[in-house]
Amino acid sequence: MKQKKRSVITVGREGSEIKIYTLRTGSGYESYQCAWHDVGRRQTKTFGQIDAAKLFAQQKCVALANGLPEITSATLRDIEVFKSCETRVARLGLTLPAAIDEWLSARETLGPLSLSEAVQFFMRHRAGITPIRLGDLVPLFLEAKQAANVSNIYLKVYRCQIQHFQKQFAATQISEITTPNIDRFLRMQTCSPVTKNNIRRNIVTLFTWAREQGYLQEDRKTAAEKAMTFLVPDQAPAIWTADEMRKLLKVCMPNLVPLLVIGAFSGIRSAEIDRLDWQDVLWEQGYIEIKAKKAKTKSRRLVPLRENLKKWLEPYRQASGPVCQLSNHSLRLNYLGEKAGIGWRQNALRHSYASYRLAEIQDAAKVALELGNSPEKLFRHYRELVTPEAATEWFGIMPGA
Repeated sequence: MKQKKRSVITVGREGSEIKIYTLRTGSGYESYQCAWHDVGRRQTKTFGQIDAAKLFAQQKCVALANGLPEITSATLRDIEVFKSCETRVARLGLTLPAAIDEWLSARETLGPLSLSEAVQFFMRHRAGITPIRLGDLVPLFLEAKQAANVSNIYLKVYRCQIQHFQKQFAATQISEITTPNIDRFLRMQTCSPVTKNNIRRNIVTLFTWAREQGYLQEDRKTAAEKAMTFLVPDQAPAIWTADEMRKLLKVCMPNLVPLLVIGAFSGIRSAEIDRLDWQDVLWEQGYIEIKAKKAKTKSRRLVPLRENLKKWLEPYRQASGPVCQLSNHSLRLNYLGEKAGIGWRQNALRHSYASYRLAEIQDAAKVALELGNSPEKLFRHYRELVTPEAATEWFGIMPGA
């Protein structure tokens, strides 16, 4: 009985195009014929069900596009699996070929690692966090610290110590910077172990803040916190003798005297001296007050205002205003040491006070309280063995003597 072509469905593109014709007999029976050209000849294949014809057409057009050999006929089970897969990927807005392409690309990238393992890793380390590059994070961190009223000195030192790390990882997401990355960076720095540990501490501060802001997972240590620290050689701190201090004071520029004598005869940190106001010098009570907001440890403390320190500060005394108004202290102090002919020793003012004060009163807890440190740190970092007689000479240095 004669068949009539009723409608046409086209699958594929030019060169691998399959047309599906609906054929109806006079008795009303319908069949579905796939037609295509292969090696210059027209080929056909007829199916009793449209789904089988569609599946064959899709398979055949892929084979034609890729120059594959003849494909076998699809079974009813094949059709059911195909339709089920199409339905599943459609929920994600994908076609089946697109889903397979994506899967293949992921597997080729992962190598032996399974997609399930990759997803689990992502959920542990990246899910729920806001992506941000390190180069964009550092300005936000500094802006937040400035809004919190940290000192300009802190910001200046921080920028200096973090700049190389920021430059190296500027384009990297902070969540992708690993502990080995940080370890390698620190090892490559050409500076002392103390400075490397200081840089590491600043990186830890940045990563901790990033975690608080939602840029890193909140329930685990950051990569920076797990980074290596460097062993600092155990060596006695450098201090000044009384004769050396007299030489420094003799050639000291007048506007540098308050910084020098407060450091030498009270042990206050240079950064804390920078923040001192004359109102913090309690002349009648005999103390210098380090307010919590000006202290490195954020804890208020009182430091003795000794008689010799009073005498040195008296010519510079004011009702209010900053005690020290100088910048570039390091350069000025280095120049002072050269001018005195003895060079300059980093942190020797604080080291000297700690050593002489401990020799004077033999009370580590009290000295540590004045310095704003623990007794353990006092012995580990600041104490040099000196005699009580040397301490008496140190605190007896007076103007004009």
